[in-house]
Amino acid sequence: MKKILISGGAGFLGTYSIEKYLEEGYDITVIDNFSTAVVKNNDPVLDNVKLIEDDILNVRWTDLEKYDLILHLASPVGPAGILKHSGKMAKYILDDIYWAIEGAQHNNCPLVFVSTSEIYGYREKAVLLKEEGDKLLVGDFKVRNEYSIAKLLAEIVLSNTAKVSDLQYQIIRPFNISGARQLKDGGFVLPTFVTQSLDESDITVFNDGKQIRAFTHVTDIVNGIYLTSQSNFNEIWNVGEPANQCTILKMAEVVKEKTQTKSDITFVDPKTIHGPLYEEAWDKIPDPEKINTQLGWVANHDVDYIINDVINYYSS
Repeated sequence: MKKILISGGAGFLGTYSIEKYLEEGYDITVIDNFSTAVVKNNDPVLDNVKLIEDDILNVRWTDLEKYDLILHLASPVGPAGILKHSGKMAKYILDDIYWAIEGAQHNNCPLVFVSTSEIYGYREKAVLLKEEGDKLLVGDFKVRNEYSIAKLLAEIVLSNTAKVSDLQYQIIRPFNISGARQLKDGGFVLPTFVTQSLDESDITVFNDGKQIRAFTHVTDIVNGIYLTSQSNFNEIWNVGEPANQCTILKMAEVVKEKTQTKSDITFVDPKTIHGPLYEEAWDKIPDPEKINTQLGWVANHDVDYIINDVINYYSS
């Protein structure tokens, strides 16, 4: 039986990754400090894994068993969740990637690193983003920039380490993941809209609501991660569904209609909710041609399914 270590396995993406790799017959070890977990340490999703409840930097590879694969998910998350790490986030992300690289070298096994679509940065208008496209930093040094540039630098460190060693890696850039279990805590838009509508409080759309996002169901993202982990290594992959693009205002309207709520849709300045450090992301639409053509990945869930999944989760 193959063994995988998942850092951040109690998080949103992590819990679905556990289910996928269990389904594929892996023996799983999870390390998580539960700072951004979506489940508690006694949740049934963790029943069939070996759980190490600690910060990953406190864990020494020499104290662990040997693994065939490392999936590195541990990271600050969310447009609002990252704000409290201002000035420290780069250190967290880089310390963590060096730890993960050390683990891959110790185990002589591949490392799958989940980065972010935020690394693409600014575009004047929404365009399909390809893996090789430019990464554009504009404006002031916002906390969101610290996050995206730290993730990009982690990608560069990973790639350059592989050029001078036998390290095997995959880099995943997911686009706007959502689905059941996602919490609103980090500032994630769909669970925020759904919980507001179910509470019949105002559905708060930031600015004019014309921001474009291409939402992708979490299981589709995880399927993409799995496919890359079984493929030729040392590649970068966009994972996201461009057909699912919609404006934030449209999503709010659909949530309002589906929940039959009495909530009003209101337009607000996000800084009044999350504080002066908050910045909205640029419009982001993935071009998944590479993973489509080379690995046969397809997204199986449309926006309607994703919204229903989140509504059903919070309704129950």
